[in-house]
Amino acid sequence: MGKRMLLENIISGVQPQMPRIVSYGVDGAGKTTFGSKAPLPIFLGVEDGSAHLDVARFPQPKTWEEVLDAIQALFQEEHNFKTLVLDSIDWAERLAAESVCKEHGVKTLEDIPYGKWKGYLLSRFTDLLRALDALHQARGMIILLIGHAEIRTFNDPENEPYDRYVMKCQDKVSAMIREWCDINLFANFDTCTRVVGQGFNAKAKGVSYGKRFIYSQRRAAFDAKSRFPIPDRLPLEWDTFWNAYQAAVNPQEHATTTDSVTAQQGE
Repeated sequence: MGKRMLLENIISGVQPQMPRIVSYGVDGAGKTTFGSKAPLPIFLGVEDGSAHLDVARFPQPKTWEEVLDAIQALFQEEHNFKTLVLDSIDWAERLAAESVCKEHGVKTLEDIPYGKWKGYLLSRFTDLLRALDALHQARGMIILLIGHAEIRTFNDPENEPYDRYVMKCQDKVSAMIREWCDINLFANFDTCTRVVGQGFNAKAKGVSYGKRFIYSQRRAAFDAKSRFPIPDRLPLEWDTFWNAYQAAVNPQEHATTTDSVTAQQGE
């Protein structure tokens, strides 16, 4: 095989491709429904969170190997699906943990000495992300990983420790997924606090108005990111998000389309 790293093989310019997205957040925010509105989705539901939705889905995987088998089927077989939705990351981690325990003949990860289970678990997710990348590149599919959030204390080296939302999985697994994805969205209800009572009896009370949002930029309260200049906060609606994404990756075409629609509305 000839060498690939040659000057004659240099590629210039933007390389357009579908995004690899993570959407994690609080329970009941609508993350699964968000995924169901993506273009021609196929659900790989490790948890049974999409049963109420009219979507195509694989049988619920019972082992880590079946998770990888489903991705391999999408890679090898002919189909028209445009989005793979893995629901959810943390439930998939349970299957990965079971796979590690079975391989090493133990009941729990903690039974593996010297904390080596963390490396074994990370290796499982390395295999998963490689399989997703192969599917993403070969089929041009959108990859959407859904996850739950939990609150953990963050030891900030520059400030006092404080609580924040994080992805509900092992720290190194979470870090690898955050680095891997193109867009990491945090989903939550629109919540504010009100002070109830007076003096020593005054207490802060959380108030939510039922609106749900996704956030694309990191804040003290949660992790989020986007490699594309989409708004910091958007309604938790696929069409709104997708329009913002398309405007970010192809602003000239989006502007032309918007001008055309505006002109037609003016008529």
